[in-house]
Amino acid sequence: MNRFIFRRLLQAIPTMFGITVISFLLMLKTPGDPVTLITFRPNNNPETTAILKRQLGLDQPAHIQYLYWLVGNDWVKIDVDGDGEGDMPGTRKGILRGDLGQSIQQKRPVADVIGERITATLLLTVPSLIIGYLVGVIVGLLAAIYHGTWLDQLARLLSVIGNAIPSFWLGLIMIIFFSVRLDWLPMSGMRDITKPSSEYQVWDSIPYMVMPVSVFALIIVASVSRFTRTQALEVMGQDYVRTAYAKGLKVRGIYAHHIARNALIPIVTLLGGSIGFLLSGAVIIEQVFSWPGLGRTAIDAVSQRDYPVIMGTVIMSGVMYIIGLLFSDILYGVVDPRIRLE
Repeated sequence: MNRFIFRRLLQAIPTMFGITVISFLLMLKTPGDPVTLITFRPNNNPETTAILKRQLGLDQPAHIQYLYWLVGNDWVKIDVDGDGEGDMPGTRKGILRGDLGQSIQQKRPVADVIGERITATLLLTVPSLIIGYLVGVIVGLLAAIYHGTWLDQLARLLSVIGNAIPSFWLGLIMIIFFSVRLDWLPMSGMRDITKPSSEYQVWDSIPYMVMPVSVFALIIVASVSRFTRTQALEVMGQDYVRTAYAKGLKVRGIYAHHIARNALIPIVTLLGGSIGFLLSGAVIIEQVFSWPGLGRTAIDAVSQRDYPVIMGTVIMSGVMYIIGLLFSDILYGVVDPRIRLE
């Protein structure tokens, strides 16, 4: 097992490298730059703008900027005044040395920005993932067991609705109904901002989590239930299931040990991708409900062309996706002991 995990981690290195290269190039190709947003004034001095670009390294070619982001620039001298001579040493250590850089807009380390927001995102996405998979698997198995009945039709209807309705539209409808009309749930945010931060407890966010978690979980339930139903129906037609019935085994045992366990093997693959989907999938929901998570931070960073924060969120998403795939491979051996990871 340890050798398998080590091998998969080695395979993840070129994957992460490719993700960062493509993301970095796409980021630089987008119109605008952070300096233009910072110095947007009719009477702005062009020399000041040029100095700021040189300080941030934005005057360098794309491959040099990527190299500085990767390994740092503290080994070079920055030509601030443009006279061809190095005036000050660089300050970046690079991602390979654990430095995500400094936020251009917020003027503080990117690691601090991500650290403050990642907790809020996980508080929203982890319960959604757990609820979505538990409900989705149960609904899918029941739909397959009672195939052709009203329960099966209801499960299929739920799947279609969950996949067809946009999450932002459903979120707005829930806000109008439960917050504006009925005044049952808070409209947005993560906690009561009138109370001091020192008094905040995690369970204070539960009323604020109900609507966004419900929207997020519905998306997962729709996909998982349909996938589980399809896999369970396929397993129910296998020879070993018919043999189990012919031997006179209890129906509950057949459902639990023969149908459910074998139908869940492909679901494990879906779970790995869903873990990587946590950050990217929360972007729209965090915007709708004004949830102070990493998704909103990424959107703000893109609009402000805050390159270090953008790349920091890309790194986080890539790492979580790779961890999710590794987690799926390990779960194969738990769900089906016949699978040997070695």
